[in-house]
Amino acid sequence: MPGMRKMTLVMAILLLCGGYVGTAYAIPAFSRQHKVECTTCHTIYPELNEYGEAFLKNSYVYTHTKLQVEKPAAPVILGGGGDPALLEKLKAQAPESAASKVAGPAATKNEGLWLAAIPEQLPLSVTATLNASYNKNAPNNGEYDLSTRAVALQAGGNFREKFGFFAKYTLYSEGVYNPTVGNALASNANVPKNNGSELNELFLTWRQPMDLPVNLKFGRFRPKLSLWKSSNKIAVASFATHSYTVGKSPFTIDSPQDGVELNAVVAKRLFMAAGVVDRNGQKNKEGYGHLSYKIGGADFLGNEPMIDLDSDSIWDYLSIMIATYGYSGRNANIVAGVGQNYNDYYRLGVDLEILYQKLRLRASGVKGRDNNPDFSTIKGYINSLAVSAEAEYMFDTNIIAAMRYEYLFDQTYTGERHVYSPYLAYSPLQNIRLVLEYRYEDYVTPTITDNKIANVGLSFSF
Repeated sequence: MPGMRKMTLVMAILLLCGGYVGTAYAIPAFSRQHKVECTTCHTIYPELNEYGEAFLKNSYVYTHTKLQVEKPAAPVILGGGGDPALLEKLKAQAPESAASKVAGPAATKNEGLWLAAIPEQLPLSVTATLNASYNKNAPNNGEYDLSTRAVALQAGGNFREKFGFFAKYTLYSEGVYNPTVGNALASNANVPKNNGSELNELFLTWRQPMDLPVNLKFGRFRPKLSLWKSSNKIAVASFATHSYTVGKSPFTIDSPQDGVELNAVVAKRLFMAAGVVDRNGQKNKEGYGHLSYKIGGADFLGNEPMIDLDSDSIWDYLSIMIATYGYSGRNANIVAGVGQNYNDYYRLGVDLEILYQKLRLRASGVKGRDNNPDFSTIKGYINSLAVSAEAEYMFDTNIIAAMRYEYLFDQTYTGERHVYSPYLAYSPLQNIRLVLEYRYEDYVTPTITDNKIANVGLSFSF
């Protein structure tokens, strides 16, 4: 894959010229660590606002608070014994002392734990999701589906602002749920199935290793492609651009994979990422790259814009974020641990987000090509296209109404459709989300029955 190697090399060179950044996810553990409300980083959980995006891009380092706090440092209180010379050495080696840099919450931390880089609180969270749906055309008498969907354990944080970490482990998930076809269990639809526990993500981000202007991320994670992740939404259904597949290939642009990534923020408003993915059963590596730029609003480090309230304008409340990305990969049918009947593919995407006060507009498109998505001995390529657009308005801090439109196409034409999805999200408490959603799936092929699906989603996290 000479094209992929060239793309990776170019991105790596660009990254070496830039600043730094990482990737993160928002969970209640962060709220406990930094003693802030969930709405500091979210509109309605789990959708991120621009400060949540800044927190994500800084590997769980809460830069926004530091910019606001300018109190004098509290006196350092040392506990226990130990070697005084070693203590001073550790202080000198530390990038910054929480007690000497800022006052407030950081100054009250246990310095012994801080010097050891151990979080003072165990950064664990639990998230549970329950969905119910009605689809008149679902097969196997599955019109009504009420299922406990998933329970996941999450951990995240940073080690003395030098390393960021995140882990997500699914404790339980049920069925192979697809609201289009119902809860399609293979053997016995009347018995809830546990898909089994699974490690979704586990990665460590080294921020500016050896004083280089980049971050190094290593482990299992979702490669940085789109501006948003499948978890960064308040609707029940995922964006089509994140979740669509072609043939028998399980690849989606938001699926966790084992890899290494370099990323950075350049000049506060340009974010860059490039990585290599290692897939089981093959020698060839896969590669990807991402570029995004933000105009207006808070920058990628969380710095707020200056607003003159006596002579404000539309530009004081408007922000525009654009992104582009590419992925070149190869997957296969794995037999006895060895890949066969390879499928070479690529995805190219663009994203746009416009935020004006309480109105958020999103648009995203992905174009792809697979040369053997059915893993057949005789290859046959398929072109694909997915488009998502959404308008979202926040009536109050806990009520959001939105309308989504999506279009999916692949060259088999069996799944080509337009999807219209209005939905309403309500958050009675900041860690609880209730969503009412309607999906009308209009298939272009007349022989395929259109779907009219009602979804109710409830999730809570603690």
